[in-house]
Amino acid sequence: MSVSSDKGVSLEKQVAKLLQRKLGARVSRDKRSGAGSHQKMDLSDWYQDTPLDIECKNHKTIKLREWWKQTVSGASFNRIPTLVFQADDEVLATVRFSDLVDLIAESQQHRVEIKRLKEPVLMTGNGIVIDPADIKPGVIRSTWSECRGGNMVSPGEKKCLVKTCTYCSNKKVKKEKK
Repeated sequence: MSVSSDKGVSLEKQVAKLLQRKLGARVSRDKRSGAGSHQKMDLSDWYQDTPLDIECKNHKTIKLREWWKQTVSGASFNRIPTLVFQADDEVLATVRFSDLVDLIAESQQHRVEIKRLKEPVLMTGNGIVIDPADIKPGVIRSTWSECRGGNMVSPGEKKCLVKTCTYCSNKKVKKEKK
């Protein structure tokens, strides 16, 4: 291999290792990188662990327009064309601004969903889930009650419906065989 192709291979491996370490992505350097004229990317992401199709460049002279055209033409449908290049000992990436905004919006949606999932949930003895946002002060105590075992008893019920509750009248007693 020539020195220039070694530089390209080292950047491709560096980018793949970073994606593997930070994201757990199952990406690897495409061994056919730089060979032939077919459209392909420098990194293989068969499992599509990332939404990116990555083209890597490691040259002294930066030719952003030329590289970007190659990146876009090689990208697959529904994937984000991403140009990664070495510039003054720093690895930089180029993506469309609209794709960047889409990634940030998706990340924010995930944060909101995670926050919602982390909120406490009240569950009654009979498996009814009560959203804490729906509870107004004093309402839960007037409509719901507790059995002696600490389980919630829904309105209209007179007993706990949890079968494992030691105070529950629904607890099945094992019959002894004669």
